[in-house]
Amino acid sequence: MKRDMRREKNPNYKHGHSSNGKVSPTYNSWDRMLQRCQNPKYHQFKDYGGRGIKVCERWQDFANFLEDMGERPSGKTLDRINNDGDYEPKNCRWATRKEQRQNRRKEKDYKNQYFFVAVSKQGEVIVTNNQHEFARQHNLNQGNINNCLGGRAKSHKGWKFYRLKDYLATVVA
Repeated sequence: MKRDMRREKNPNYKHGHSSNGKVSPTYNSWDRMLQRCQNPKYHQFKDYGGRGIKVCERWQDFANFLEDMGERPSGKTLDRINNDGDYEPKNCRWATRKEQRQNRRKEKDYKNQYFFVAVSKQGEVIVTNNQHEFARQHNLNQGNINNCLGGRAKSHKGWKFYRLKDYLATVVA
């Protein structure tokens, strides 16, 4: 309800991107961008506004955002080219999920990065944090890797998978 009241008080609400209580994908992207950067109660605030990412003054108005970015293309979402930069015209684009995955912050920027250990049939040990890429490189199924890491399966195509902390505990013990 608070969200609707905010929109009703906003003079920019009459933008043509709302019909029968539903908002367009473009408006939804704009609204979530604002939430991530300006609402400390939003679940992703710590990764955006909490680390200093801002929305430029011009984009506080949806009409300006729409003018600069255009309609959100199907299958794409809002992406910052420089992940440490603000949401502003020169730093944003509409990108596919794959493009966004390739544009993530570097591992060192994550405090609690989720690393795992993969051990092949031959005993080769690999430490990584990207299930998707590991699965692609080794012709494996990412869901099955996740099942092994979650304790729902023992192995996948001869590979065994461990959470890094669990693997280290067995090696040290």
